[in-house]
Amino acid sequence: MIPVWCWGETVWNSFFISAMARYCVSLNITWLVNSAAHKFGDQPFEKNIEARENPVVALLAVGEGWHNYYHVFPWDYATSELGYTFNLTKVFIDVMAMIGLSYDLKTANPNAIKDRKLKSGDRTRVTLNEKPKLTLNIKYAK
Repeated sequence: MIPVWCWGETVWNSFFISAMARYCVSLNITWLVNSAAHKFGDQPFEKNIEARENPVVALLAVGEGWHNYYHVFPWDYATSELGYTFNLTKVFIDVMAMIGLSYDLKTANPNAIKDRKLKSGDRTRVTLNEKPKLTLNIKYAK
């Protein structure tokens, strides 16, 4: 009713855009986790399963696209070794932990993650917690 009262939208337009369209988009992004994240991407932890790491799905699904990690380490609440990179779900859970609404959070051992990469991964990310290096190549005009 807010679009009707504040912006003069029709009731039907308000319902279909703000309710139904938003609901359909969020459902399709959720389903994308179990389709695209099983078809496209890297398999740094286990190359013999279908689940893959897909950064596009992780961005759209607020952190749920790191599917290969999730299938190998299902007890890790972050579902990723990358910290807060494309993982707003981890941010939310950490905030809930700070205010006491989430507790007993389990994570995978960093050595176990590295060992699993070396043992059965596809060798796409072999260093633990690899941070992207930002380099600026600036050339000044003379």
